[in-house]
Amino acid sequence: MGFLYTQEGSLMKEGRPILLRGFGLGGWFLPEGYMWNFYTKCDRPRRMEAFIEELCGTTYAQAFWEKYLDAYITEKDIKRIRREGFNSVRLPLNARHLFWERDGETGLNEKILERIDRLIGWCRQEEIYVILDLHGAPGGQTGTNIDDSKNDRPELFENTEYERQLVWLWESLAHRYAGEETVAGYDLLNEPVVNWFRRYNERVLPLYRRLIQAVRRQDAKHLIILEGVHWATDFSIFQDMTKEEAGDGIVLQFHHYWNNPDIESLSAYTETARRLGTPLLMGEGGENNCAWYTCFFPMLEREKINWSFWSYKKMDCSNSPVSFPVPEGWDTIIHCLDGGEKPKEDTARQIFDAFLECIRCDYENQEVWNSLNRKAPVMIPAEAFDGCFGRGREAGDAVFRTREPVCIRFKQGAGGRKPDYKRYGGEPQPEEENLAVKLKEGEWLEYMFRTDTERGILEIEAGGPGELELQTEGNNHKMQWEKEEKQKIVWRMDMVGEKRLRIQCIQGTVMIDTLRFSCFLP
Repeated sequence: MGFLYTQEGSLMKEGRPILLRGFGLGGWFLPEGYMWNFYTKCDRPRRMEAFIEELCGTTYAQAFWEKYLDAYITEKDIKRIRREGFNSVRLPLNARHLFWERDGETGLNEKILERIDRLIGWCRQEEIYVILDLHGAPGGQTGTNIDDSKNDRPELFENTEYERQLVWLWESLAHRYAGEETVAGYDLLNEPVVNWFRRYNERVLPLYRRLIQAVRRQDAKHLIILEGVHWATDFSIFQDMTKEEAGDGIVLQFHHYWNNPDIESLSAYTETARRLGTPLLMGEGGENNCAWYTCFFPMLEREKINWSFWSYKKMDCSNSPVSFPVPEGWDTIIHCLDGGEKPKEDTARQIFDAFLECIRCDYENQEVWNSLNRKAPVMIPAEAFDGCFGRGREAGDAVFRTREPVCIRFKQGAGGRKPDYKRYGGEPQPEEENLAVKLKEGEWLEYMFRTDTERGILEIEAGGPGELELQTEGNNHKMQWEKEEKQKIVWRMDMVGEKRLRIQCIQGTVMIDTLRFSCFLP
């Protein structure tokens, strides 16, 4: 496949730039309670493991987890990811299961390594890169459920023994995978140190430096990925990093949830990356609705920012690419977590057997795939344009894409504020948060989209009075508005693939709300 490396702020492969686009395989080696609809009731692996053992017995629990690991992600998933045009996965790992210590000796867990190697083999076959992500470090690096910490504290920074284990673990992994081209790089610590433990912030960069040295003793080639603190949103810890240090194959990673899907909201990350000459990886973003995805992920690609969607798969959802049904009897398990009566052991085993069947019978949310790819059929909010020409913003515009010289406004309600993009479960934006773009005479917007068919239907929801001209692949269409309404056109293109649509106001003023691209099969 070819090792990835950094050059002048870009990821490179065999002399050419490459952009990683892919998915975090959350819920596999480090399941989180919310992915099973457990939420805070049973929120991390150690508690989920104890709960199943309590209900079903030790022997059953051990067999359950073996079957779970074999079924949750399979070769079928890697083929899906490749089929949809993506080229990478980020694999969260839990140190608690990754190595063992006894009688003064330390070793790697061969069963987990076999599964990692199996994934790498599937990915090698499909030409998909794998990022090894230490999601749960020894002792916990975050101090919350996501690192599987025992006491809700980042004990990695409180106990030198955990730090010793971490250094040994990364040196061992680097030794094992030094020659594996399918591995893109090593994500040393996921989301270290949240703000209520910020007193440890000053220890993160020195620990990174120690880990880099340990990795480089074994592996001179692979990328090393460093995350900011506080959910990977704070890059202030990199103030003392030098450009020379960053030149040693370093990639900086940030995470982005429930915030503006615009480049302005990423300025702290882009400025740090520019200063250090490093590529950026948006390592986690998602858990929102498809309209947000359609804005955010194509914007990252315009800005040459690598990205990994979180999360690829979870129970009973419409906002991940893949989901699986709720097993029969699951309400009994939730009731028990809520303090209700425990089911009998045989009943609990039957329910968890049904759970294992459900994860094997998963299904795809095609709307999510299409939103990430901007592929018809897809809905694109007007404010998700990829290029524009305008004569300036106006008072009352939304605080969104403020560098762009066109008017982006709330369809209703007060302006002069940021939109609220907190749509954790994928629900649509409420009316008071919906935006529109006001186009005046001579101004234009451009949208990228993809299609597999030569013909399609474009539906534009907008309000007049005004007239628009649409241009794509040399074809022109004119559309007039007198009031708010929807209009449809049928277009024919010379070839399938990535397209550009330009919408220009040639008369009056038009408020554009949404665009819907649908496939049309003759």
